[in-house]
Amino acid sequence: MLDIYPWQYEQMQRLSSMCQQKRLPHALLFSGPEGIGLKQFTLSFAMKILCISKDNQSKVACGKCKSCELFKAKSNPDLKLILPEEKGKLIKVDQVRELIDYVSFKSFLGGIKIIIINPADAMNRSTANALLKTLEEPPTQSMLILLTHRPSILPVTIRSRCQKINFKPTYDKAANDWLDINLKNPQLSSDLLLRLARGGPLKVIELMNEDYLSSRHGLLEDLDILDKQNIDPLKIVARWQNLGAENTVSWLIQIINDLVRLKLCPDKATIMNLDLREDLQGLTNTLDLLKLMRGYDFILLKYKELKGPMNYNSLSILEEIALFWKNYDNSTA
Repeated sequence: MLDIYPWQYEQMQRLSSMCQQKRLPHALLFSGPEGIGLKQFTLSFAMKILCISKDNQSKVACGKCKSCELFKAKSNPDLKLILPEEKGKLIKVDQVRELIDYVSFKSFLGGIKIIIINPADAMNRSTANALLKTLEEPPTQSMLILLTHRPSILPVTIRSRCQKINFKPTYDKAANDWLDINLKNPQLSSDLLLRLARGGPLKVIELMNEDYLSSRHGLLEDLDILDKQNIDPLKIVARWQNLGAENTVSWLIQIINDLVRLKLCPDKATIMNLDLREDLQGLTNTLDLLKLMRGYDFILLKYKELKGPMNYNSLSILEEIALFWKNYDNSTA
């Protein structure tokens, strides 16, 4: 059986109550920050709903019935996953059309059919419009579950037709205790790590495994070098590309946000990278506030391009950021 994470009990309790009262909607939208565990929660919930031997009061699947056995073998015919065919790509219209055909038939095991779309924000306008009719006129004995870390990107027409279940960033004791058990030799406190991961405990594990945390020091040095030295920005970009475009831009946003805060209020500023406060303050003292603020806005724009549906070239985005930081002065404001 699939266990949910300890910070997800409230959402599961809410859904279980809806299930017991037979008020489950035909479409659900699960949203939350990266690393909050949307996928595992959804699969655990789907397994429970598809279970054909549980009693109405049960909060978990039995794990033994035919449906559960097929689920564990990843071959339950009443569960369909709609994913991009390639990581980072869009969900195609044809995939949604296949979904429409799939839900038009009755359940194979006599219960309900569940369709999971992950991530739902990988649908462009045409794909979302193809799904809309199914949401407006849902077939009986079917449930659609949409997952997203960026619900604002979804069309209002899609969001308004789904029951929203929100998973907020978690910084509570349950998340800290879970990290204390699952982290190996952490150099920083679980509380600080959660802040750096924006409240996503699973993101913390990813950051630790990939050693992204140490890369923050390098990014601080890169910003200082680009600002002061006569260096080819493309040499800096080569290092950023090795780190990964998404990780680089995400960390830069976080770092520059801290720099702005320290520039405005050096003694009392609340910053994200608490362990780097001294290094950040040193860099802040050498930078112009207007450059910091314009840099933050520019990099945030590039992050939206990077995460958006248009498939911008990630190397070009990194080059634009490095050139902007290198060549910016007050005359460009």
